[in-house]
Parts: sequence; structure tokens; C-alpha cells
Amino acid sequence: MAGSKVKLVTRYSLLVTIFIPLTFLIAPAYAQDMGKLILTLDQCIEKAVEISPEIGESRYEEEVYKSKKMQADSAVYPQIEMLALTGPSPRAKMEQISPTINTSVGTTVNGIFGSADATLIQPLYTFGKISSYREAASSGVKVARAGVGKKTSDIILRTKELYYGLLLARDMRNLALEVKDELVESIKKAEKQIEIGSPWADEVNLFKLKAFLGEIDKNLNETEKGIALAKDALVTSMGLQRGTNFDVADSSLTPDSRVADDLQNNLRNALNLRPEFIQLKEGLNARNALVNAEKSNFYPQLFVGLKASVAGATNRDKVDNPYLYDFFNHTYGAAFMGIKWSLDFGITEGRVKEAQAEYHKLLEKKKFADEAIPFQVRKVYFDMEEAKKNIVETEKAYKNARKWLVAAVANFDLGIGDAKDIADAAVAYAQMKADNLRSMYNHRMSFANLLYATGMDIKHIK
Repeated sequence: MAGSKVKLVTRYSLLVTIFIPLTFLIAPAYAQDMGKLILTLDQCIEKAVEISPEIGESRYEEEVYKSKKMQADSAVYPQIEMLALTGPSPRAKMEQISPTINTSVGTTVNGIFGSADATLIQPLYTFGKISSYREAASSGVKVARAGVGKKTSDIILRTKELYYGLLLARDMRNLALEVKDELVESIKKAEKQIEIGSPWADEVNLFKLKAFLGEIDKNLNETEKGIALAKDALVTSMGLQRGTNFDVADSSLTPDSRVADDLQNNLRNALNLRPEFIQLKEGLNARNALVNAEKSNFYPQLFVGLKASVAGATNRDKVDNPYLYDFFNHTYGAAFMGIKWSLDFGITEGRVKEAQAEYHKLLEKKKFADEAIPFQVRKVYFDMEEAKKNIVETEKAYKNARKWLVAAVANFDLGIGDAKDIADAAVAYAQMKADNLRSMYNHRMSFANLLYATGMDIKHIK
């Protein structure tokens, strides 16, 4: 008798584990039903992507690199610097230096002056510095753009987890309600048997059924909480106002009807479309360009330029003599060619080595991705194939368990069965049905993870 009780408690515990809810991760067309906002999966994804601050941050990162590219592109054009000044001017007259130079002239500040200087510098040859910075900035834009795609993929996958998780929680609740209905009917019949004094009435069986019913009610409360959390997480991820009367368009989980590409095609898609591969490829281009830019500092920079200056004062005579320069009153211009070369005894070499180290760090990361991402694709592909097979097998199992439960209830009604038989059958049915629901959830999520792992999710938002 004690052994039977232990087995029954074990089965009750098993049923508890079946119904404990999963932990859920926290302008489209809308369908309206009596004021309720009903959204399909695609609409939920579109809304979540639209308001995501993570994607918004990534888009601004792209703008940062576009600005850097604009700066690098503009370096090939001439740079013009202008300076204008004005202030008090000391008096100076021509007779103070002609025909003889007067060396005892007092300083009298009784006027103002104005001057304007302009310098134009046009780079001629920089040994690759400008072109390297342009290439690095261009690759940086592509890296940032791929980052937007990566964040978008993350949001798509997270929304699918929430959407499918909500459907799974509801299906688990419906399963618990189904088993509860069977138990309630059996309890009513057992109470009736005891009331009329039936020879096969057993109060112990009634207690067992009621204890079992208490566990079901407890797990119903858990599933209700899981449903509320999943729906709240969806509402939050889409930026809907608190209290919005919202629901999803699907009523229950079903296997994904789409047929995935074969494994080799999925591996090729991952290499070509996965945002991380694009980021690594363009990141390596950018790092290599920065190495070349630092190496260019070993060499001089050649340039041509123009220099012009004009100044005038209210209280000074103009002296036209190339040997005499008057800061307050002059006009001149010059064209020139120049060379700029910085020798720093190790600083440039250190910067080159630093840039090379950054390049090799990223190269090691790419080597890891070259192995890890294809493995991820293979894993989720095999997970999807396993889930597809499990759906078929668990469907057979829960249908047979259902027949077992119906027979156990019938035998109990006839007085030739025991409450333990109903409990055993209910546990088996609940377990097999829950496994079937989880297999459908796993199939949906495996397909979603496959699209994520191959970079195809943005094209197949479903």
C-alpha cells in the first residue's frame, strides 16, 4: 500500500513538472475585433523592429561612420584657412623714413587697422594616407550597416520566441483544463457512488482524485501567470501602451509548414548573408587600411598652396618696398610647393604595430566564426529535423494515451477500476500531449533559429 502511494505521488510530481510554464524572454495593418488589437506574427515583428532602441542605436552608429567617410573623402580637396583681424593702429608717416630714417619717432595710437589672410593647401601625394582612410571609412559604413541587420535579426528571433511561447503556454493551459474536466467528472461519479452506498464506492479513491485535482488547479494558476508574462513581454517589445487590449492572431501552435533548404544551401547562405560574416570581412578591410594609413606616416607628404594677405590702417602711409614689411598696411600673395615630414623616433612604428595587432585580433575572431557559425547552422538544422520526427511520434503516443484515459475512466465508472488507474492514464496522456506541444514549439523555434543562423530571417519574416 505504501509502495502504491509513493508511485502515485511520483506520478503527481511528474504531472507538476509537465505543466510548469516555460520561462519566456522578455505602420502595419491591424485586425480589430470588438476593439481588440489582433496582430499576426509578422505584424508583431514589424512593430518590434520599428520601435527598437537597439536598432535605432545601430542606425546612428552607421551615421557616425558615414560622417567619417565624408571627412576622408573631403581630404583630397584643398583646405582653405582664413583669418581676419582688426584693432588699434599706431600712426606711421612716409616722411619718418624718407629721405632719412627718423629713429626717434614717438608712438601715437590714433587709428584702427584691418587685415585678412587666406591660405590654401592642396595635397599632392601622401603615400596612401588619404586613400587608406577613405577605404577604412567605407568599410566602417558597411560594418555598421551589417550591425543594423544583426540587431534586426536579434529582435525578429526574440519576438518569435515570445509569440510561440505565448501559444505554447495557452496550449498547456488547455491541456490542463482537458485533464481537469476528466477528473471533475470522475469525482462527481465517485461522490454519487458513495452517496447511494454503492458496493464498489471507495472514499480513498475520492481523496486521491481530489488531491490530483488540486495539483491540476495549482498548475493552471502557473500557466495563467506564464500567459500573462508572455503577453506582457510582447506588448513591451512592441512599444504598445500599458493596458492595450491586445491578442495574437493564432490560437494554438502548429508545425511550421515551410520546407527548409538542404543543409549545404543553408551553409552557403550563412557565409554570404550572415551579418557577422559581413562585419568581419569589412572590419578586416578597415583594419588593413588603417595599418597602411599608419605606415604612410613613415614618408613625407607633398602639397602645393597659395598664400594671400591684405591689411590697411587709417593712420599709416603705405610703403611700396619689398624689403619693408608693415603688419598694419600691406598686400602680398605667393604660390608655393611644400613637403611635410615628421620624424618621431619610434612613435609611428608603435602605432603601426598597434594597428597590426588590432587587425590580427579581428582575424582570429574570423577564424572562430568560420567554425562556430557553420556548426550553429548544422545544430539548428538537425534540431529542426529531430523536432519534425518527434511531432509524428508524440502524436501517436498521446492519442493512445487518450484512449487509455477513456478506458480507465469507464472502468472506474463500472466499479472495476481504481483512481490510481485514472491518475496513471492522465499522467501519461498529459506527458505525451505536452511533449507533442513542445515538439511543435521546438520545430517552430528551430526553423526560426535556422533563418537567424543563415541570415535569411529578414527575408523570411514568418
